[in-house]
Amino acid sequence: MTTPTVTMTSRRTGWRRPRLAGILATAVLVAAGSYGVSLLQPTAVTRPSAPLAAAGPANAADAAPAIVSVPGTAAGLPANGSIAQIDHSIAAWTKNLSANSHDFLSATNLAILYHGRGRLSSDLGDQQRALEFSRTAMAIVPGSAGPRALEATILYTLHEFDAAFAASDALYREDPSQLGALATRLDAALELGRIADARADLATLRRLTQGPALDVRAARLAFVTGDGAAALRFAREALASAAVAESDDLGFFDYAVGEYGRLTGDAAAARVGYEEALALRETDLAAIVGLARLDAFDGHTEDAIARLRKAAAIAPQPETVALLGDLLAASGDAAGAKAQYATVRFIEQLGEIQSTVFDRVLLRFELDHGGASDAVLAKARASLAARPDATGHDAVAWALYRLGRFDEAAAEITAAASDGAADARLTFHTGAIALARGDAEAGRAALARALALGPALDTMERTEAERLLGEKPTT
Repeated sequence: MTTPTVTMTSRRTGWRRPRLAGILATAVLVAAGSYGVSLLQPTAVTRPSAPLAAAGPANAADAAPAIVSVPGTAAGLPANGSIAQIDHSIAAWTKNLSANSHDFLSATNLAILYHGRGRLSSDLGDQQRALEFSRTAMAIVPGSAGPRALEATILYTLHEFDAAFAASDALYREDPSQLGALATRLDAALELGRIADARADLATLRRLTQGPALDVRAARLAFVTGDGAAALRFAREALASAAVAESDDLGFFDYAVGEYGRLTGDAAAARVGYEEALALRETDLAAIVGLARLDAFDGHTEDAIARLRKAAAIAPQPETVALLGDLLAASGDAAGAKAQYATVRFIEQLGEIQSTVFDRVLLRFELDHGGASDAVLAKARASLAARPDATGHDAVAWALYRLGRFDEAAAEITAAASDGAADARLTFHTGAIALARGDAEAGRAALARALALGPALDTMERTEAERLLGEKPTT
């Protein structure tokens, strides 16, 4: 099978070079068993996001990929004809596997191709098929490192963090040369709130290798432990080294700079990062949503709505649709907002995989749109039990706050910040809970810090924070 080439022009340096289609080239290499850090492709789940070769910005896994989390979905893949190229290759390898059910190469390549297709399509079904084919390859050649590393990566993408950690941990312990598995273990550890483990794995990787994938992981670790300035600095370093290396995932690193810029209140850096990502791939979902957030913060509501409609047409992910609904509501289109909110709730009913991947987004949506209940609190507690990280504690804290259980909420928000996390949303929630408990000084200070981060808070969050800050303190 011939690997297609794509010609790409960079507006940074003006160079022009033929480039192998990243997913297709990677497929051949992984099938051969060489699945190192440099071959892992960053994705967002919205996230996302995001964090395979390059761990996504904070919240990448909560975002579409927070992700969040997470961000950068499919960044770096050829901008034109990518899905068509992948579909062509899928058809060829599927034919081979149908003719020979023991064709290890075809099964492995199909796993990688579907994983790559999912990065472009944001279709969780593609990731499920990728997982199935990786396990088919594992059954054909038991113990093969390539499909095992790929399985861990896909499990991470599907938010099966415990399973991703276990799979990557087992592979790395058996073969310490599998740095890709170690990188996935690091990513999963972060999502599971195992900060010390993630820090140790990053240090090990730093001793053994280098490159933008590690720099952007350092950014993620810095952000979730409260150092936003370092996160943005590491993201910029990752972008610079990716550009020098002519990385096939350059758009992902552009997006990472954009997202950390937004989350740290640097709107100018954020806009440049997002726009650079879109210059490489005009359908980069996370970058479109990022620009919509900046437009909304700047008061350009119509532009923000147009971008969110474009993003929702690419993939109607719940955070995108909820943001669209909020902006429609703010602009006076109550019917339009109601329709978008109904879509968010419909997504939750689509199946277990949607509930797993988007659980934190769906919880926050209900809590911020009048849906607080004991049942939602129970879901938040279940999510925290499965994934005991800062955002999990924050979700439980916010559910307790909405239910008027302020002392319990304070204990949970303290737990959320125990590793140093200080993102705008958590800081906003901290302030609201402190005010509710009668600590006006601490509450108002926290709200002011959250609002000072500008576009890091979305429109509805800013509106509520501003209202609380403007209220006369109770005595």
